[in-house]
Amino acid sequence: MKVFDVRDITAGVDAALAVVDDPRHRHMLKNYRRHALLEVSGFWEKILVPEMTVEHPLYRLTERGKTFVCDGMDQVRAFYSDIVDRGVNVFGALEEEVAVSDYGIFIEAVFAQVVRGDDAALAGEGVDPDGTYQISHRFAAAWPYRGGRLVGEFIYDDTGSWRFDEVEPSALMSPADARKALAPYLEQSPLDEIENGLRLFQEAPAG
Repeated sequence: MKVFDVRDITAGVDAALAVVDDPRHRHMLKNYRRHALLEVSGFWEKILVPEMTVEHPLYRLTERGKTFVCDGMDQVRAFYSDIVDRGVNVFGALEEEVAVSDYGIFIEAVFAQVVRGDDAALAGEGVDPDGTYQISHRFAAAWPYRGGRLVGEFIYDDTGSWRFDEVEPSALMSPADARKALAPYLEQSPLDEIENGLRLFQEAPAG
């Protein structure tokens, strides 16, 4: 069984970047890469800057049969602030296929997170509270873009795919450790690269 390693979270998008040539599509993939690294590193405020995200984003997140909607910047900010404040932002894909079009990013993935046995996410699962577990499940997602900026996240969970597997305690990583591990990857996705990419979406002058 593959165990989640935070250093692998860009593998899917990096594979897409290796084969996609269209400059606008590459820009959206680079936005997605930086977004993922910022989120897992806990730097959520940097996701929501005007260079990265539209002024009124819309998130529809489906998980285990329930849908959570964040409509507008205030609600999206509250969502990110909550997961980082609770220290539950160390997660990502075990396996991920990433595609891109003029519409935006499309994803099919196995998502995973490693937690202690007494974590609230494992309530009612009959696990050892002193153990360490990997929670994993499949999902598909669409991330629409407009003018090179993220419009939102529409995530559709495969409810029947959820698994809870005991793993070695060494697989557990704190948010601080994740931030340190991802620092070199984040350096590869600077904001100025995103700013430069936005020029690709500016309309050419008439005449």
